[in-house]
Amino acid sequence: MTRLAVTTRSTRSAVVVAARGRIDLAGEQPWRDQVEEACGESSAKTLVVVDLTDVGYLSVGTAPLLIRAHYHCLHRGRRLRVAVRPGPVLNTLRLTGVHEIVALCPDLDSALRPLVASRW
Repeated sequence: MTRLAVTTRSTRSAVVVAARGRIDLAGEQPWRDQVEEACGESSAKTLVVVDLTDVGYLSVGTAPLLIRAHYHCLHRGRRLRVAVRPGPVLNTLRLTGVHEIVALCPDLDSALRPLVASRW
């Protein structure tokens, strides 16, 4: 798997932190920093999405960051969602119990959808 690359972008209602490559304890810092910054920013965004769809490996020691980010978002009135495909990364999130606390979505589009679709 390729070296870790992390980007952050904004949509109308969300901050999206996308990672590509491998997230392990030795190289997680850029990812950790951007997730923490997205959760703590002082904008009107109501949603933080962590896109792990292009991540091939997520270490068991790194996964709990998503639980801390979830509670940090809640404290600021935001929701955290994680976009993750079936495979090793989803298995890690299940193994560590992250899936019981953090909302997981099968792709980025579904993670960005509002919870309740308005007919208006």
